Amino acid sequence: MLTIKKAKALIQELKEKEITLGRKAETWFTYENHVMTAANIAKTIASKIPGMNAENVCVSAMLHDICRTEEDREQRFHGILGYEKLKDIDEQSAISALLHSFPWNILPEYEQYSQMFFYKKEDYDFIASFIKSHQTTDEDLLIQLADSLANKDGVVTLEQRAKEYSERHGIEITPEEIEPRYKLKAYFDAKVGCDIYDLLKCNHHPISYKEKCLK
Repeated sequence: MLTIKKAKALIQELKEKEITLGRKAETWFTYENHVMTAANIAKTIASKIPGMNAENVCVSAMLHDICRTEEDREQRFHGILGYEKLKDIDEQSAISALLHSFPWNILPEYEQYSQMFFYKKEDYDFIASFIKSHQTTDEDLLIQLADSLANKDGVVTLEQRAKEYSERHGIEITPEEIEPRYKLKAYFDAKVGCDIYDLLKCNHHPISYKEKCLK
């Protein structure tokens, strides 16, 4: 199991690699803000739920996109790449990387999302098989929610996140795609006994992770 310190070191290694490959250092904040904000969200919510290990889910959230920057170069879905990178060092983080894009661990039909998988049906089939044999956990769901409430600006609402994602990728987010995320929020609202937005002090305004940094 990785610690927060080790997870941060992996992200630093990734940053150095990306800069070596030509990424401008000043653009790195867009990635770092997202994953560190997701980590803070997961840690904050988990700390309010009896039986959840806040540090473990914090690490999983921090590493859920550990191979996002490699996706286009490798021409493979980043969740698969992340799972392969992490599976031998932190099983839960590997699972979170694999499943974070699919709320409630429900995988859409391949024909709808073949481009996401770079038309590699074998990767899609691997995730489908994994989900079939894997019992959904609150850890899975919490990383999915954290990912849905974090962008380059910090903590945002589900609507703000969907709008930002839509504009960045030039695609429309349908009501059917965002509805499972509303259900994730409602599930964790009930778990913690309050509105998640209030817990995170979201108030429909972005909050930089630097204002609420990991201790």
